Amino acid sequence: MPTVSVTRQNFPGQAILLIRRSIPRLELQPMLSECFGKLFGHGHKAGLPIAGGPIARYLAVGPELWTVEAAMPLAAPAGGVGDIEAGTLPAGPVAVGIHAGPYEQLPETYAAIEKWMAAQGMRAQGAPWESYVTDPGQFPDPKDWRTEVYWPLEK
Repeated sequence: MPTVSVTRQNFPGQAILLIRRSIPRLELQPMLSECFGKLFGHGHKAGLPIAGGPIARYLAVGPELWTVEAAMPLAAPAGGVGDIEAGTLPAGPVAVGIHAGPYEQLPETYAAIEKWMAAQGMRAQGAPWESYVTDPGQFPDPKDWRTEVYWPLEK
């Protein structure tokens, strides 16, 4: 099973820059690659205080279109430019699932988080996001990939 662990944590909040798109599910990976390149290219060029790896937040997942934010975490807020917007990941309680392995198996980690929340008597509140801990360019074998899945909880 790709889920290493699920825990409850208090997330401190996080300043981000993001690009939001509504896309068919099959366009997810190309969209994320394009947007991450644009975000991190802008961040490096502008000398922004980048505070970690890429993030994807799933605002709506429907049968036709998904509304997704590709994001870059920042150590301090910064303004957007063009289709790059300033935003935040909300502070508060979250369920955190640690996923090991290919991205195609992430639905199993989401299911494990949902089961864990139900067993703990907790309910989700808000859009979940994924933080990509390892870079597939540096770790080409998917078995070495690590992703943290954050799901906000009711307070």
